[in-house]
Amino acid sequence: MLTVVAGGLRAWIRDHHGHLGSVRVKIPVSLHHAGDDDGNRDSFFTLALPLGDPDAATRLAAVRAATAARKSDHDAETLDVLMRDLARVSPQLEHLCRRLEASPRTFALNVSNVPGPSRPVAVLGAPVEAVYSIAEIGEHHALRIAVVSLAGQLHFGFCCDPAIVGGIDVLAQGVEAEAAALLAAAR
Repeated sequence: MLTVVAGGLRAWIRDHHGHLGSVRVKIPVSLHHAGDDDGNRDSFFTLALPLGDPDAATRLAAVRAATAARKSDHDAETLDVLMRDLARVSPQLEHLCRRLEASPRTFALNVSNVPGPSRPVAVLGAPVEAVYSIAEIGEHHALRIAVVSLAGQLHFGFCCDPAIVGGIDVLAQGVEAEAAALLAAAR
């Protein structure tokens, strides 16, 4: 999912005559476990999505390695513990850290992946063919990508400030092209 987002961003940036080697994204992580009384407990980790290499398979390998490192280092859990401890010890410092973690200097965009039903579903007998999330854009940010899975398919929702992020269709087409390139490379 992150690799196809990287491919879409690469296409969008090239369409706007730009070049970036990478872009830092925020990846929300649910820390809620079945049976927890806390309700939802979320954290995140950040990573740099590679945009410079034209090969989708190479980008996939880089994203896999970076994601595996963030998960094995327990970045999201460590951040959650830090923020909970700060909230108890110094609410003011915790508030400052929350502001810093939401800064565009920390990440350029938020990319979330929400697991949906693994089997087809219907509403009043009509099959649900797609689900798109409209996730909020963070303060001082202009784009948010939310992906929802449904019955083995991924559905990408792009929420943007059109005054800042023009040509969102190019981004969507880039995501589709990257997915096709990865499928072709897998064959």
